[in-house]
Amino acid sequence: MFEYHEPQSLAEVTSLLAAHGETARVLAGGTDLLVQMRKGRQQPHHLLNIKTVPGLDQIIVAEDCVEIGAAVTLYDAEKQLSAYQEYGVLCQAMHSVASCQIRNRATLAGNICNASPAADTVPALVVLGANVKIHGTKGDRLVPMERFITGPGRTVLLIGEVVSAIVLPRLNGGSRGVYLRKARRPSLDLATASVAAFAAGGSYRIALGAVGPTVIRVREAERLLAAKGLTAASAAEAARIAGLAARPISDVRSSEEYRRDLVAALAERALLALAEEVRA
Repeated sequence: MFEYHEPQSLAEVTSLLAAHGETARVLAGGTDLLVQMRKGRQQPHHLLNIKTVPGLDQIIVAEDCVEIGAAVTLYDAEKQLSAYQEYGVLCQAMHSVASCQIRNRATLAGNICNASPAADTVPALVVLGANVKIHGTKGDRLVPMERFITGPGRTVLLIGEVVSAIVLPRLNGGSRGVYLRKARRPSLDLATASVAAFAAGGSYRIALGAVGPTVIRVREAERLLAAKGLTAASAAEAARIAGLAARPISDVRSSEEYRRDLVAALAERALLALAEEVRA
């Protein structure tokens, strides 16, 4: 049994989290948490529904950033961000999550807080240079998405802290990105491997998902592309480097060897698609 709370402010959320510690859990979309509770993997004594907090279901577009509230669903985020070509990589990633029904309930903040190595949105957020806005009893702090997840199911959140928003930097309209994944089934299955590739001016970012305990930035490949430019030859070389950078395991979805080969194939495909996007 658990006690259900409907806090009316972030201050109330953090106060409840601080008071109840590890026995409290935040409910946003609930598409992961409720499943884990039914399976007995999570047994909170206090459940805090943050959808009742005013403002958390909004996307705020400012001159220097786009702030996506913690209660914004994946469907709504994809729909609103689709107007900005530079955020295409994130829209592609959000569209890859589960089914339309789940995306209408699940939130972007929940997807990152679940901290799954196979989370679709995390590689895209990393290449976009996103920050996670965290509210605690002492105020707000920003943490780069690349450092927010510390391992499977683990984040930098402390007792009494909650994610209040995902913050995207405003980018040049010429920036482009591509997200590709491979799973045993096209939908309703976790990625076996995924790649997010992004180009902004003459710089490039590549992030790998589902092939390590956390998302992997392939900086060696990024430097190669910055030096040589994005061509068919450099894309193949960068993809080879990405395959070597992967740290996969063998599990029910695939073997370690297959995942390495898959990363290289996805990376080359993503970079070639990115080259087409940049030229368009």
